[in-house]
Amino acid sequence: MQCLSFLMISLMCSLVVLMNCSSAQAEDLAAYQDWRVQKTLNSIEAYTAPNANASFGLYCIGDQCVFYLHDALRCQPGSISPVLMSSIGSAASISMQCTQVGGNLFQILQPFTAVLNTLKTSGIVSFAVPLQAGTFGISSYSLAGSAEAIKRALFEAAKSKEPVPQVPPKPPIPGSKKLQEINI
Repeated sequence: MQCLSFLMISLMCSLVVLMNCSSAQAEDLAAYQDWRVQKTLNSIEAYTAPNANASFGLYCIGDQCVFYLHDALRCQPGSISPVLMSSIGSAASISMQCTQVGGNLFQILQPFTAVLNTLKTSGIVSFAVPLQAGTFGISSYSLAGSAEAIKRALFEAAKSKEPVPQVPPKPPIPGSKKLQEINI
């Protein structure tokens, strides 16, 4: 369990580094309407960020990818919460695991396939998160360009994957999918 937590923190640390990179370190590969695809030497991300305090996207490091949500809603690090995800023509009950990296809170969204299928639609996606006060926090993100951005990010992640020497396999990051398991 501690190993999984360490891997989750490592992944999220890489995410924070990527989000704060200067253009010299992060290469902006493409813009797809409201979505962007960026990569660094060892990671790739497809995301939408309607403002400086919120983003939603796919982050891949090595051959593991996760969907994350980062917004102004507060959560307890380590907690797992139910979330209602809704878009035009679909809704799903998913969960999110709150992870704190530095001063930022990120939620890893699970199950991966439910989020991926929602990104294939159009319009917006909204997340309803139960708050301690008995109300819901709602955040919404544009899906314009999401399908193309996700495809590009997965293509780039698979393309940049180099053969690895034979070492014992790492335990999976909770909520992640390996590239070979993702069907788009």
